[in-house]
Amino acid sequence: MNTAMRMFSVFLLSAFVMFISAFSTNIVFAGVETGVDVGQKAAPFKLLTVNGEELELKSFAKDKVTLLVFGTTWCPSCRHEVSILKEYYNALKDDGLKVLGIDIQESKKKVHSFVEKNRINYPVALDSNAEVARLYQVVGIPLNIVLDKKGVIRYKDNRPPSKEILE
Repeated sequence: MNTAMRMFSVFLLSAFVMFISAFSTNIVFAGVETGVDVGQKAAPFKLLTVNGEELELKSFAKDKVTLLVFGTTWCPSCRHEVSILKEYYNALKDDGLKVLGIDIQESKKKVHSFVEKNRINYPVALDSNAEVARLYQVVGIPLNIVLDKKGVIRYKDNRPPSKEILE
């Protein structure tokens, strides 16, 4: 009988600890969960731009509405979207909008040529081995992701966001 009481006490204590730890994680980490879905804080990454500069999402998007656009130079929809992105950037950069093109698995030379030919006026980063594309679960391109000023994903779609969303 004494052994049964001890086992029952251990069971109750274990259940209590599991219950408390499940809720204490939410209390300790009361901020937004990091991830790649709408409502989550954008997962961090570092990439090199076509100009060879290291770009870290955390510092690039700090306190700014940021539009991340995953694509390639050969994708017709991505090519079409460039003029829309340039328009958005020109209209809203003074209000703090940041735009970052993220090219997936293409050579620096090819992407740099595309940037110059199309007079792209926002930074373009190279995701040479598609690590960031896999992290953000890119399955179709272009993929547009809008981060609010706190780095939380507010929009994720293959179509460009409306100007109202960016404002």
